[in-house]
Amino acid sequence: MLDSAPPKAHKSGDGVWRAVAGGWRGTDVKGSPLSKDRLSGALTKLAAYQGTSCDVGAAEYVVRRINGQIVPEVERALAGSQEMGQAILGMMRLLTPKDFELLVDLVFTTSGWRRVGVVGKTQDTVDLDLVLPSTRERAFVQVKSETTSRELAAYVARLDERADLYSRMFYVYHSGAPNQTISA
Repeated sequence: MLDSAPPKAHKSGDGVWRAVAGGWRGTDVKGSPLSKDRLSGALTKLAAYQGTSCDVGAAEYVVRRINGQIVPEVERALAGSQEMGQAILGMMRLLTPKDFELLVDLVFTTSGWRRVGVVGKTQDTVDLDLVLPSTRERAFVQVKSETTSRELAAYVARLDERADLYSRMFYVYHSGAPNQTISA
């Protein structure tokens, strides 16, 4: 917001200035940061014009971002991403339990975790035994195609039995609705 007073001459005599109500802020009206990594390149390219006047070709974009509005392109991308996620979930539900466990193993190993042992050779409460080489953190994974709150609670109750070996447990499923939140 601009002050309602007219612009004032700059001390150097070169140009004018006007006070900004509330001072300059690095956030939109909703308080979200307007940092360079969260802005369009169409706007951030103007940083090359420091100390000069230039045309802001992305004026509509700037106004929307300052007002905390999502631009239509981002809205479409978010909707498409949500739709794709639902389609992928539907496809995962078509997998056999062994294929789903293999998919979970692939997700963890491509994320940096290394499997200790063989996929498919289950121990009691452990489908995947993992280590993260960068931190030496150990985790075990229980994979279920479908689960319930009762089943999840039974695994959580047994966490203490494994606390000496593992610092984390992952409980991965694609169907069901266990209604339990766990924090360590």
